[in-house]
Amino acid sequence: MPRSRLVVLSTTLLLALGCGGSAPSGSASPSPTAAPAEAPLANGVYVSPSGSDADPGTMSRPLRSIEAGLARLRPGLVLVLLDGTWKLAGPVVVRLKGTPDAWVEVRGARGTTPTLDASAVDIPWAEAYPWVQGAVQVEGSSYLRIRNLHVRSSHLAGFNVAGSDHVDILNCSSRGSFASGISAWQGVSDLRLLGDTVTGANDMSLSFRPFTGTEAPHEAISVAGVQRFEVAWNEVAANKKEGIDVKETAAHGVVHHNHSHDNDRQGLYVDAWFGVLEDVELHHNAVHDNEVGVAVSAEDGPLTRDVRIHHNLVFDNRASGLYFSRWGKDNPREAIVVTNNTFYRNGYGRSPDGDPAYWLSGGLYLHSTNLSAVTVRDNVFAFDKPFEIGYSGDYGSGGPGSRVAIEHNLVRDVNTTVFPFYMATWAKDYVWSTTGREAILGDPQFVDATAQDFRPRPGSPANGVGALDAGSVLDPWWKQGFPPEIP
Repeated sequence: MPRSRLVVLSTTLLLALGCGGSAPSGSASPSPTAAPAEAPLANGVYVSPSGSDADPGTMSRPLRSIEAGLARLRPGLVLVLLDGTWKLAGPVVVRLKGTPDAWVEVRGARGTTPTLDASAVDIPWAEAYPWVQGAVQVEGSSYLRIRNLHVRSSHLAGFNVAGSDHVDILNCSSRGSFASGISAWQGVSDLRLLGDTVTGANDMSLSFRPFTGTEAPHEAISVAGVQRFEVAWNEVAANKKEGIDVKETAAHGVVHHNHSHDNDRQGLYVDAWFGVLEDVELHHNAVHDNEVGVAVSAEDGPLTRDVRIHHNLVFDNRASGLYFSRWGKDNPREAIVVTNNTFYRNGYGRSPDGDPAYWLSGGLYLHSTNLSAVTVRDNVFAFDKPFEIGYSGDYGSGGPGSRVAIEHNLVRDVNTTVFPFYMATWAKDYVWSTTGREAILGDPQFVDATAQDFRPRPGSPANGVGALDAGSVLDPWWKQGFPPEIP
């Protein structure tokens, strides 16, 4: 998608929330349920669970089936789902082509919660790759916007996008799915996933058919091989695997202002497969109470490169705050820049005092040795266990040297760990600790970390590093009317 399309939306929401994603004290993000009911649309086709397909499809005489409404859509028309629940008999397959000047839109009526109950649907598995089907299946579509639709209890994905371009999924939700809540794949471009909610994804109990695998497929939000994308302002919580995964050959995209929390695995994940993954930016996300906070891998891809990770709050994750993994084949990662993030109280396992036998831990763990041109600068690492910045003993006691530039980070290390520390339970790695060059050693003096207020107090040594400055207006955007309504 053109970069201008990303910037316009981001700027609009930032202005709504306050400059820099922080609203003035006492203000709240706009809520998708706060808007007044809408007047009938001249270009609208209406459906309702209480309607009839023999009716004309007006607001007062709506159609009943979503499929009948879809069949009437043309560029510039809007299919409006009125309030209620559709008990699906099969997946809703959307094949619609709008134009750059006349998008096609499928959406719930403003101020309502149209729900698609997929609990009775045996979604057909694709022969080549069985998990890329959804209760709402978008394929062969262009210039399509889906807004304010809500899927529950899908036996594969909630929403799935394949072979399409210029697709928006806005203020939708997937609550309970065997595969991803929202997914998009190779052959998809110019995708926006904004203001959505995904919970209960990757739930083995939701497999409709006998399933012999050891884990459910994919992640809560899976962006796999997509070219040009924006994933922002989403609530991704209480899922059985990873939160948001940018993977395979995905390129030219941004993941920002997401609240990824209480997931069983990584909050944010970047990993290559099939080919090169490149040009991905992760910024201004709140990531907490997951297993790993943020992980960067190359798994079965030849290279992950040009990843920028900045201004994220990564805190209270059970394992590492930021992990450079050896998962898969430990293939190369290069040109990874990690700046102005705050990493706080990661690596405690499931114990409030820290679990030295936990499988993976630390503020930043450089487990992979297949790294080059990696920069870690101007971050805050504070009160992580059992080390703040650690690297594999396979580098040797001299550390990663010029391949990883660790410089000018504030480090508050209260650990008493003796290094090298042997991580015996899974990594089976001797870990050394470093503060890097020109480290600022001191307490960041957060205003109130227990209340997720990570602003440093005036005079703190953390001013100028980390994700927030003392002059920032406090507004934890992820707590107030989140996700916001997307304009």
